[in-house]
Amino acid sequence: MPKIARKSKDIEAVKKTILDAAIDLIYEEGFTSLSMRKIALKSSMTAANIYNYFANKDEIYLEIQTMGFSILHQEAVTIESQEITPFEKLRQFISGYIEFGIQNPDIYEIMFTRNTPKYKDYVGTALEGKATIEKDTALKSFAVAADFISQISTESNLKAIGSIQFRTMQIWTACHGIVSLHNSRVLQEVDENTELVIEQCIDDLMAPFEK
Repeated sequence: MPKIARKSKDIEAVKKTILDAAIDLIYEEGFTSLSMRKIALKSSMTAANIYNYFANKDEIYLEIQTMGFSILHQEAVTIESQEITPFEKLRQFISGYIEFGIQNPDIYEIMFTRNTPKYKDYVGTALEGKATIEKDTALKSFAVAADFISQISTESNLKAIGSIQFRTMQIWTACHGIVSLHNSRVLQEVDENTELVIEQCIDDLMAPFEK
C-alpha cells in the first residue's frame, strides 16, 4: 500500500515542535550541547523521525535564526505600509524591536547574545545556502530601518544626521542594550519603572531626528 503524503500544515506543525524543542535546549544549555538525540527526547519524537525534516542540528539552528529575523522583518514591512510619517515609522520600529526582544527572550538570546555559529562559519559547507538566506533575512530589517532614517533626513533636510548606516547601527546597538539589560533583570534592579525608562531611552534615540 502506497505511503500517504502528509499535508503541508501537518509538516509545518511537526517542524514547529522540533524548533520549539531546539529553542528551549539552546536557551537552557547552549548550542554546543545541542544534539538530535536531545531534540528528539524534548519533542517526544525519535531521532530518525527528526532526520526526515532536518539534516542536522545546524540546519535546525539556521531555521530558528531565519524564523526570528523573519518576524522582525515582517513587523518592519507592516510599519512601512502605514500612512504615517517616516519619523513615526522609525519610532514604531524601535519600539517593536524592543518589544520583540522582551517578549521572546529565548529566541532573541539565540539570535544576538549566545555564542552561536555565524554566517561565515557555514561558508563553503553544505549549509551555505541556508546560511545565506538567514543572513539576507536579517539584513532586510536593517535596510528598512535605514530607509526610514534616509526618508527623515531627506524630508527634513537634517544634515546633522550624518551617515545613515552609522545612525542605524547606533539605534540597533542601543535597542540591543535595552533588551539585554531588561532580559537579564539588571534594568529592573536599577529602576523598577522599566516601561518609563524604556520610553525615555526611545525619546533620546529619536531626538536627533526631530525637526
